[in-house]
Amino acid sequence: MPQPTTPLDRARGCLLGMAVGDALGAPLEGLSAQQIRVHYDLVVDYVDGALAWKKKPYRWRLPGLYSDDTQQALALAEVLLACGRMDLDRLAELYLALSVPIPGDSFAGAHRGIARSFRKVLDNLERGVSPEQTGQDSAGVGAAVRIAPVALYFAGQPEAMAEAAVAASRMTHRDVRSIAGAMAVAHAVRLLAAGAEPAPSLLFKIAAEVARAEDKLADDFGDDLSSIDVHRHSVSCSIAHAESLLDRPRDQALAALVDEANRHGAEPSCKRPTMGFPPACIPTCLYLLLTTESLEEALVEVVNLGGDADSAGAILGALAGARYGVEAIPARWLDGLLNLEGIDLRARALARRDANGLAIPDYLETERDLTRRESETRTLLLNQRQGGGDHLKKC
Repeated sequence: MPQPTTPLDRARGCLLGMAVGDALGAPLEGLSAQQIRVHYDLVVDYVDGALAWKKKPYRWRLPGLYSDDTQQALALAEVLLACGRMDLDRLAELYLALSVPIPGDSFAGAHRGIARSFRKVLDNLERGVSPEQTGQDSAGVGAAVRIAPVALYFAGQPEAMAEAAVAASRMTHRDVRSIAGAMAVAHAVRLLAAGAEPAPSLLFKIAAEVARAEDKLADDFGDDLSSIDVHRHSVSCSIAHAESLLDRPRDQALAALVDEANRHGAEPSCKRPTMGFPPACIPTCLYLLLTTESLEEALVEVVNLGGDADSAGAILGALAGARYGVEAIPARWLDGLLNLEGIDLRARALARRDANGLAIPDYLETERDLTRRESETRTLLLNQRQGGGDHLKKC
């Protein structure tokens, strides 16, 4: 496989890999690995979620379309490119503008698949709460999923990267495990995009960076963070623990990742290594990065584990894309990815920290059009199904 030769290759691979992994996993979110095998055998491309969600057709996702995970990452990219820093007021404006209702669609507007915690953030922003005070106590993985653009924009500037990553993460999360998870992914992307090899020592480097970040979070925001007394070093410890699993058989290693995550306060109890909980999902993605031979192999493995498949796919896609570069992404995945050009152009702009001369499609207009297209197609196919069709066919 050709190796990336420039930071641009890796930046493009990172952002496109994130979107591809998200889109591959989105129709599978919430399914178990066994359910995926029953309905799809092995997922190796964008699939029709209706095969698995016949009783919940609203879970259907347009094949090749990413979820709110990538939407929020692109919003971070928008802010960085426009402001040169993490301007939370501008980010709040984008999140709120994206939530303006689309005729005939849900109250989430153009947001696709947002969870209850993020809805509360939007509610607070709508009520005029400062974005510095809207973080929720939930120990979710959302802050980590969207953070890759920050690492790309501040390549070579770890302190500026950390400051921006913490600011963006605290806007939605107050749990130290969520913010530390974002720092873990940011540092991993930073190191991989700079050419670091996915060797066992990489896990210790990332764990050490995260441990320092966890201590700084305690010093700077200890009074405002939840779980800081009990789970201060949960993410760094769970990443370091993953190194001891690299030589174990896959099933044993995945089970050990679940056990380790439960040691760090998973609620509800973690049953899958891809649960949307930082001490589970992030070490699992790093483990798979180090125990597979290609971006394609890594993403196929992670999305077929089910669970929070879109978030895990997005995180691992960003990591593997930063490692292997854009040329490693299979052509069939790029060809089927919606908004390919918009994502690629933003990756190029992040790599050079300048969007001048690049005809980047308008963020809000694009996302609203994509959500409208998904909603209209879902309605059309549901009507066809109710009229006698066997299932929602892949469009």
